[in-house]
Amino acid sequence: MSKRLLIIALLAVATQALWAASRSQALSDDDKQRWLSEVRSYRNDYLAKELALSKDQQKDFFPIYEEMDEAITAIGDETRALVRKVQADENASDTEIESAARALYELKAKEGEIELKYFDKLKSILTPKQLLKLKNAERKFTQQLVKQHRRIGDRKAGK
Repeated sequence: MSKRLLIIALLAVATQALWAASRSQALSDDDKQRWLSEVRSYRNDYLAKELALSKDQQKDFFPIYEEMDEAITAIGDETRALVRKVQADENASDTEIESAARALYELKAKEGEIELKYFDKLKSILTPKQLLKLKNAERKFTQQLVKQHRRIGDRKAGK
């Protein structure tokens, strides 16, 4: 249980640093990468605990999981870049705007395709029970991260 509290405390610190930096100035690319690296590390610790991964499973699971995460991140980044480009172009045609909107609506399906592609790789490492718990553990981790961010924001706002 103390490891879980440590992870939550570290998340709080990382989230607070990001929140403070975003309030005062834009984060540098190095700061963003450092923050993302810390969050990934905390997430991996959290998932290892929630799924009760053995050391051997961790060794095999996390490289594949990170590869999947990077593919999902890349498709999201591409989609958001397209949307920003079209939104910034005052002369964008209806066809370009519709294309950007379609890309947004298709994003979740593409993310799902990537996850299904990696499902077979993950099932060779995880037990069926761990596979089932993975999505819930990811959701819980994200909820904790958001919760910590809100708490820090509320404290900063004097609430």
